[in-house]
Amino acid sequence: MNSKFKSIAGPLLHAAMYVAVFMIVYMSHGIFIIQKYESYREYMIRNIPVYLCIVFFAVFLLYLIISSIQKRASKGRIEGIMKTARFRNLTAGQWLLMGVIGIACSFLYISVMQLSWVRNNTDELRRYVTDFGNADYFIYVLLGVGFFAVVFEELLFRGIVFTSLRKIMPAWAAVILGSIVYGYFQPSPWVGFIAFFLSILYCLVYMRLQSIWGSIAIGAVVNCFITSSNKWGMHDAMMNFSNDVLLMIGLLSLSIIGLSLVYLWQGAAGVKKHAKTLGMVVMIVAVYFGFLQVLVIIWENVVLKQYPDLAPHGIIGLYTNALLSLPLFYFIYKWFFKKNLITITGFRNVSLKVHVMNIILAVCMAVWVMTLFNIPQVKEAAPGFEGIVGFFLGQSAAVFFSFFLINSLYKEFLFRALLFNEIRKSLPLWAAMIVTGILYGIMFSFSDIPTKLYGTAGAVIFGLLYVWYRSIWVTYVNELVLFSTYYVIRHYVGVPEGATMYVAQGVSSIAILALMYGLWKGRQPAVQSNRTEKKLDIGA
Repeated sequence: MNSKFKSIAGPLLHAAMYVAVFMIVYMSHGIFIIQKYESYREYMIRNIPVYLCIVFFAVFLLYLIISSIQKRASKGRIEGIMKTARFRNLTAGQWLLMGVIGIACSFLYISVMQLSWVRNNTDELRRYVTDFGNADYFIYVLLGVGFFAVVFEELLFRGIVFTSLRKIMPAWAAVILGSIVYGYFQPSPWVGFIAFFLSILYCLVYMRLQSIWGSIAIGAVVNCFITSSNKWGMHDAMMNFSNDVLLMIGLLSLSIIGLSLVYLWQGAAGVKKHAKTLGMVVMIVAVYFGFLQVLVIIWENVVLKQYPDLAPHGIIGLYTNALLSLPLFYFIYKWFFKKNLITITGFRNVSLKVHVMNIILAVCMAVWVMTLFNIPQVKEAAPGFEGIVGFFLGQSAAVFFSFFLINSLYKEFLFRALLFNEIRKSLPLWAAMIVTGILYGIMFSFSDIPTKLYGTAGAVIFGLLYVWYRSIWVTYVNELVLFSTYYVIRHYVGVPEGATMYVAQGVSSIAILALMYGLWKGRQPAVQSNRTEKKLDIGA
């Protein structure tokens, strides 16, 4: 028991000691030097990269001293930090791959930073770039932020903290815990949130290459590219891009990062498989946006010019889009991929019991959503819900219900039969659901985070129902009843207020969980499902 405790406590104390040394030097420098000497403080405020170099260099010297003492005291049982960090050389191809990942990470950061709903909620991401990217001479930025700071951070958080955690826990737990520590030490919560995911990337690269140079290379490219591109005016130019364009840039960057990791771990064969999936997803999204844009141009430049009175009735264009897109995708799959879209989709019958539970689930989901977005704080934070859903709820009953009879079927074809099935060929089920939900938020222009999360949550539930029963009827009926209940609540019942609203939300939450459990218990048997999937070759 004592030896097991030592085996766990030893690496933790080892990592904690080096983190504590960093904190002591950082705070001592601030208290005894920064606050005492005004001219020095003013210079450091103007030149944060220089400040980082001084602090990190002082800490690094102490690290070398401590490491040397540890090695001698343990008679070589405790290796020096430079050896455990693994400063092994990379091949030219690996250096190039790290550069590609770094540039993709940079574009991902910039595109997220310039999203309107990010800029409206925080300026922390922009301030991070401007604060660390300003100095009397830009070479200070490139050397301080672009190299020395990255080397020190990777030595501490990957070479010491992560390596220590790997000795006492599974790799996945070490990656998550090490990334939480890394995110905690960032200058702001928003930057820390992004740093958490960046750290996961660093850890995966570090584990695969067995060299700290990989994560150092990515970090150096990210910091140099982000600060340099801001100086070139790229950030201001991208601020003028629409949210949809920024999200597409972000998704493309994320795809490049993902494919690069696949190549790093699985080689060219793994990339080929995932690249095919990515190509299909890009094709589906491109057809969706391209055809929609054509209809918008016709509506604005032809129809409205001849019939200006139709301007308030934009839902006609959405009618047209849903009606024509279904046969368009059907013939694309038939002619170019030799696949039957009807067969891929899966119009399988389910029992009456499943239909009843599914309908009740949809009603409970509608109550939950309508009460949630009626909470004042949520309503204020999520104007996109009223902008999108409120537009449809403002139509007459005949227009509303006839539209959703067609549009709900189109959406299920698009997001379940096409996108979800394609994405699931490359990603685990949970990841495929999340990616599908994100695409749903982008393609329907949800403009704020809460409304995007609403779309993602809906995609997860629909995805689960589709996987459990392999039938588009289940998700189609659910969505049709869901939006119909929205309409009934808005026009005939009314959204509960006050305490009743919270009671309704609590009851609907419990009911949703209970019904999802019941539907899961009654799902199609796994063996039969697998046989059906192989027969239909849908890859889901």
